[in-house]
Amino acid sequence: MEIPATQTAVQVTAFGFDNFKVAQTPVPSPGNGEVLVRISVRPLNPSDVFCVLGVYPGYKPKGFPAVLGLEGTGQVAKLGPGCSGRLAEGQRVVAVNWRQAAEGNGTWQQFLVAREEDLVPVPDDLSDEAACQALINPVPVIGMFQDLAAPQGEYVIITAAGSALGRMALRYARHIGVKTIATCRRAEQVSELKEAGADEVFVLTSDADSEAMAARVSELTGGKGAWGAMDSVAGRSPLLVAPSVRQGGSIIVYGAMSEPGVEWHVGQALFRMVALKGFWLVPWLDAQPIEAQREMISKVLQLMKEGVLPPAKVDVRPLEEVAAALRDQGQVGRTDKIVLRG
Repeated sequence: MEIPATQTAVQVTAFGFDNFKVAQTPVPSPGNGEVLVRISVRPLNPSDVFCVLGVYPGYKPKGFPAVLGLEGTGQVAKLGPGCSGRLAEGQRVVAVNWRQAAEGNGTWQQFLVAREEDLVPVPDDLSDEAACQALINPVPVIGMFQDLAAPQGEYVIITAAGSALGRMALRYARHIGVKTIATCRRAEQVSELKEAGADEVFVLTSDADSEAMAARVSELTGGKGAWGAMDSVAGRSPLLVAPSVRQGGSIIVYGAMSEPGVEWHVGQALFRMVALKGFWLVPWLDAQPIEAQREMISKVLQLMKEGVLPPAKVDVRPLEEVAAALRDQGQVGRTDKIVLRG
């Protein structure tokens, strides 16, 4: 691969949606044990929005201008000295973590240096647009099911199940024999989520909805309640979900689609011992040896190929149009995932 002297990078000059610029920057050189990767596509995720706003704890740029982007797929452009030979130039790869992104050197540019040990080959029959989604959504799906440890045949509640991660969770639950109760905000999503694999679907926006769901879940589970729940909404969502969760169960909060705060009732904790827990991909994955991290990503790529963790349909945009793409990303009811190519 011919490597140019400069590259296109989308930079932010300050936090906020009005501070983007397209720049030409030097192409970096890989050091010992490092690989230069030509990034081809990058998906947009809610975490990218939080980075733009300066509220994502995993993004602390050393200074401005900075480059965002936590996920992506690319080709090995050059191997640095001391590489093991596990990868070859031209090979397509994803990373268990694009570690420099946390410092403001992310994937919204054409070339990026990564540690060789962080890179995982992409199967030939998986597209770039699919492979670029291998980290931020599917790994938490597997991780949260591992943390909940729901036995086969039990029910798990998945809120905002129409999201890309929610749909993956529905399919993965069926793969491991766990039943699902999906929640959504709009009645027109009910049949759609049933088709996506949910065993039961409820519109959940009010106390009345919560009571109706709890009554039905009690019927389904013989009075026990759902084994646990995965919530990406925050705000009132855990409060509305809790009556449907079994005594001693857990609600894992992994997002804040409505607001950063959470409403709760002390009775759920004191008298029903329902626990609120958090799940953050970065420390969960980093707690494992690097070999296990690579195995996890390889497993995800294989499950993507098999349709167990189906990647979202994509809306491909040019890298240079990231500012408009981020605004479109927040549209209510959007099912396609925006990916940036360039």
